Amino acid sequence: MIKDILAIVDNAEQAAPFIHAAVAFAHSRGAHLEIAALTPGPYLAPELLPFGVAYVPDDALARDDRQKVDAVTALVANADCPVSVFGLHDDIAWLAGDMRRSRQIADLILIGPPESWQTPWLRRRVIETSILSSGTPTLVVPPAAALVPVRRAVLGWKASPEANRAVHDLVSFAEPGAHIDVVMAVDVNREHAAKDGEELRRHLVRHGFDVGLHILPTDGMSEGDVVHAFAMRSRAELLAVGGFGHSRIREIVLGGVTRCLIADAVVPVMFSH
Repeated sequence: MIKDILAIVDNAEQAAPFIHAAVAFAHSRGAHLEIAALTPGPYLAPELLPFGVAYVPDDALARDDRQKVDAVTALVANADCPVSVFGLHDDIAWLAGDMRRSRQIADLILIGPPESWQTPWLRRRVIETSILSSGTPTLVVPPAAALVPVRRAVLGWKASPEANRAVHDLVSFAEPGAHIDVVMAVDVNREHAAKDGEELRRHLVRHGFDVGLHILPTDGMSEGDVVHAFAMRSRAELLAVGGFGHSRIREIVLGGVTRCLIADAVVPVMFSH
């Protein structure tokens, strides 16, 4: 049951559509919405981040922080659900860690599309830190996507602790009786994959869901591309996956399913870890 939602932004103006969508989503769930407004210190150029930051006195950064909190608070003044807003300010390299340490308990973390952020590098850093360190499902909203009750979802499945966590989070998040397509992208061991998939199908059916099982070849595509393409074709309202299933170093070097979906998804993606 989703009753405590945390949304993270780094401005009020660009993020306004996302903030309004988050308020409507919280209202539909009967949930409390908390909004974190992040204020990074100045930097010389986006391509240099996290290096190339410029020094600014803390009192000046704190003043910017208060102004941003006031601007976000004004946006939600007439919200139909309980909303609270708080601010954090720091060097841009440390803000994601500050966010994790300051608010560790929520049912769901919401992060908007790239155009809702003034600093895309900070968005990616916040998403990755949230997935890896919060212990909370992180829902990343792509451009032009709506936050609606989930009656049709795709679950990207590959037996792992992270994918198991995604199953449990999706069971709590999807509407009762929703249709869930379990998608396994494999090139080898298809028989073994079918057995794993059938076990998962039985588990979801016992929770009252209508379940489809799909074992798809990768055909040279990444696993992330395969499950995301299926989610688009099926008009899913949500794609649920386990985030950062491999070592962080391997994800950075090879790209990885998680990074692929963070960068390119057009379907809302819920990451669990």
